[in-house]
Amino acid sequence: MNYVHDKDIAEDLVQEFFIKYWEQHADRPDPDNFKSYAARATKNISIDFIRKRTVQQKREDWLPDLPEAFDPQKDQDDLDQRHARLVRIFELIDDLPQGQKQILKLHALEKLTYAQIAERQGISINTVRTQLTRAYRSLRKSATGLILLSLLKHL
Repeated sequence: MNYVHDKDIAEDLVQEFFIKYWEQHADRPDPDNFKSYAARATKNISIDFIRKRTVQQKREDWLPDLPEAFDPQKDQDDLDQRHARLVRIFELIDDLPQGQKQILKLHALEKLTYAQIAERQGISINTVRTQLTRAYRSLRKSATGLILLSLLKHL
């Protein structure tokens, strides 16, 4: 009662102590000083309850703002934009020379290492490295151009 200030909660916590005690100590004799052991254990259970309740209250105070932050239209717009970007990225990849495109797909999509790509393609590791460097450089240039064009449209 001194910790939780609610008779029903205090009774539940004491009952919780006895249940835990019974489950853990059913086959062992009582401690030498059961009364002090029980007092300390119920105190710890009460403190844990207060901590959990405080965290729960903080969450409840914070969560009412959540529905206002949830905007299905904005989420759909974000998904549409991400989809459009992905489509454009795949278009840019398709515009790459065949060798660069194949090596980039093996590396980025199939997650193969340089050595695995070299073995599969029958080329050297340095060729894989060079082709990937060229492919990423070309994609960066194209992406930078697209970003600049989109910024110019909004001016």
